[in-house]
Amino acid sequence: MVTTGHSQAGVPAFAGVEHFVEAFDRLVVQPRRRRSRVPVVLLSEPGQGRDGQRIVAGLYRRLLGRETRLASHAYLRGSGDPAWTPPEDPVLGRLYLFSQLTRQLMETMPRGTGKLRLPCYQLLRSIVTAPPVEGLGDRHHSELKDHAYAGHREVSSLARVLWWLGGRDQASGGTLLELLWNFVAGPLFQRLPRAVYVRRANRLMLGNSRRQRWYAEWARLQQGTPPTDFFRSARDLVHGGDAEQFDRILVHALLADLDSACRKRLLNPWRRRRVCRFVLLVAEAGGENSREQRFLRELRSATEDLRCTSVVAVAAGVRSLAHRIPDIEVATLSAAGAELANVAEHGSAPGSPTGMVVPVVDAGADDDPAATYWLRRRPTLAPPSKRWGPRAEIVGTVGVLALVLALTGISLGPLGKADADACRGSTFLGTDGQCVGVAEGAASFGKDSGDRALRDVLERIERQNGEMDKELSGRTDTGGPAGRTVVYFGPLSGGKDAEDPVRGGTLAELRGIAIAQGQVNAQALRSGERVPLRVLAANAGDRFKDAPDVARRVVRLAERDRSIVGVVGFGQSRRKTYEAVRIFGDAGIPMVGTSGTADALLQQSGHYYQMAPTDSRAAAVMASFARHAPMAAGGKPVRRVQLIADPADAYSASLAASFREEYGAKGTDVLLYTPADAPEPPPASRGLSGSELPAVEDLARQVCGAVAREPRTAVVWAARGSQFHPFLSEIARISRDCPKVVVLGDDDLTTALSEERRPWEVFGGLSLYYVSHGRAAALAQDSGEAAAFLSAYDAAYGKDESTRTSTMRDDAHVAIGWDAMRYLAEGVDQAWRGTGGHDERLDRGLLQGVLYQGLGGGGFDGATGRIDAHGAAGGGRLTEKKLLGVERDGKNGPRTVLLCGMVARGDTRAEWGDGSHPCP
Repeated sequence: MVTTGHSQAGVPAFAGVEHFVEAFDRLVVQPRRRRSRVPVVLLSEPGQGRDGQRIVAGLYRRLLGRETRLASHAYLRGSGDPAWTPPEDPVLGRLYLFSQLTRQLMETMPRGTGKLRLPCYQLLRSIVTAPPVEGLGDRHHSELKDHAYAGHREVSSLARVLWWLGGRDQASGGTLLELLWNFVAGPLFQRLPRAVYVRRANRLMLGNSRRQRWYAEWARLQQGTPPTDFFRSARDLVHGGDAEQFDRILVHALLADLDSACRKRLLNPWRRRRVCRFVLLVAEAGGENSREQRFLRELRSATEDLRCTSVVAVAAGVRSLAHRIPDIEVATLSAAGAELANVAEHGSAPGSPTGMVVPVVDAGADDDPAATYWLRRRPTLAPPSKRWGPRAEIVGTVGVLALVLALTGISLGPLGKADADACRGSTFLGTDGQCVGVAEGAASFGKDSGDRALRDVLERIERQNGEMDKELSGRTDTGGPAGRTVVYFGPLSGGKDAEDPVRGGTLAELRGIAIAQGQVNAQALRSGERVPLRVLAANAGDRFKDAPDVARRVVRLAERDRSIVGVVGFGQSRRKTYEAVRIFGDAGIPMVGTSGTADALLQQSGHYYQMAPTDSRAAAVMASFARHAPMAAGGKPVRRVQLIADPADAYSASLAASFREEYGAKGTDVLLYTPADAPEPPPASRGLSGSELPAVEDLARQVCGAVAREPRTAVVWAARGSQFHPFLSEIARISRDCPKVVVLGDDDLTTALSEERRPWEVFGGLSLYYVSHGRAAALAQDSGEAAAFLSAYDAAYGKDESTRTSTMRDDAHVAIGWDAMRYLAEGVDQAWRGTGGHDERLDRGLLQGVLYQGLGGGGFDGATGRIDAHGAAGGGRLTEKKLLGVERDGKNGPRTVLLCGMVARGDTRAEWGDGSHPCP
């Protein structure tokens, strides 16, 4: 690898290349489970610079490895190379770049990793190279399928052998004997394999997985309707588009294949050796309208659309850029290396730019001696080698499996009655060693999952499900609706070392959903005019760590069980939660959120409807309260704010950023603290700046010092409630300088009130205020629904003496769970009435239509205030003026000091406080 000469400032341009190369190496060999999307690196070289090309050439030689190729790669030298000779045929000429790319990727597969297969790309290539046929009838599609199968035979040895065994007919130049053999054997060896291929092609391109769904979505956008047959849609779409559309469809197909090629398969030792990403290198990208840059633009867009993690691309010789999509702009190769290292460590945040532009300055100097010396001593990477080859591993695996099966058969004789697997039903072992997945009761989550209070709620739901099924099975008339199923999606277990097995407001939400289910089913079974609901619990793992996998399990279950109409939950705004919402949305399953409030949550899917106010609105209320409320000593407003947030947490970062924007940077100190057991790594780019503190002790010391300097300082707690008790413990330890601390917390802080020790028992000098979604006890006089909720809660849990759960009557998470279940139940009822009593027509698609158009009557009064359910067609999927409160809590219980929003129909609170401060 050669270097880049010297920069104009006299500093060797090589400086930083070593950091760039190290980051490149790390990305290429990064383990599959830790990968995220990698931005395309564009080495910008205005004029006639060639340093970027030297860098790319060096990376190419580096990939060749010492003894074997490090990774499958393609090195496109560009149209300036003499060997670059596209065919004169216009279609084949447009395919030339793809032909070069795929040929090199196949030829450079490292030893022992098997043959690279690209079924999606090969299929679409056959479509675009098919000769034009007049007409659009069945004959046209049949000839198109023949052409595609002929292309398949070029890459499949089995298909070629079967076709040869089928013989030739007279039209193909066969003799009479061959014609007779073809008449007998042709259906078995030719027409049947062709039919199987056509069916597999349709499933490959129109299936349900993310790798398959991209084509169906693309075709729907082009034609307006979802395709039902691949061959009837592909030809017209591909041939009718422009050059960019031509590239777009092929790039999507290629990336889908490459992502699939990296996924391991249980009995495929070749795939297990695919430990490296695929690498694409472009020596000369040219100007903004060049063939190579058009390909790179489509590559970047497709990588983001498919969330492709299997490709690293570096392009040199970028003469000019078409700024159609945003880029990460860095000044040096060293900075580029740092950005790539950050991507390798923390991943790419959703929505982050898909390209990175690095200016490379060429001064015409010779190679840097220091660079040459460093690169000579720097060994090229080699992929990890296996002691056994793939074939030997297959033989060993089969032998070991046979031995295990034999021993298992022997051991199961006396122990056949024992239950060796604690995870039963649709559950499986999750990230933290707990049972996650879908279950109807508490037993399927294992004996050690959750705590007693949670298991009591799950057992209540299980009893109510059984009572509903028993009642429906005993009906003699067929006029009423059959039961439907709702899935609760939340974190029902904590990590192995978690003090609280159920973190956040999960237990409270689930109590509200269980009580609402009892009320809904009592009315439905009594009248026969409403739809009774069964509830399944889906454990998404500690702080939603297993949310995407569990969401896929729910989707597969919904495909088999038509009674599943919706999902309720999503009580924490995390990146894994976002991914789960997208999975449900892609499957067409309506969702009603509970207390998840980050602004970005609504943007993940049009099938998601939110009960709680957004973070930006909650932050505006907090800012107004912090600015005007007499929280400080002597009944005066505060002068300074210590804003505490977790930048790695989507909810916390969103709330803190909105608060700072509303309250203003003046007088606000931002303290950033991420706990050591954070479930997700910090995002690659942070939108929140402040003082980063490594430990909770440092956080407490910083706050205590600020309060000592200015007693009228308040802490605005935008972090998770699970970190509040450790913070207070540290404050209590050093409270000599700060005997009194005022805290204004977010709604997640209510979870700290359910601990065995209340916050003011941990630190006696605490004055605590916190945001609430609407405490039903404060609304009962003005809202009949809030009073009905309290009556139902007292009937179910009125005798609860537990220190932890006795406070839940005042926790708005319970009431918002009730409202979410009521909202979904009302949507199901209206969807059923819309069928005219034809129960078989009621499904989740019809429910989505009702929720999207909005509930009849414009909404209902909920236990947490008015629910303005106008739907997306009526302006949004949440209540714009949803009720928000601020509670003052202490030894005598909570007291509402602020209410903003709609309490009930005709009762909207627009001002708060003695000074009549306007509500945000």
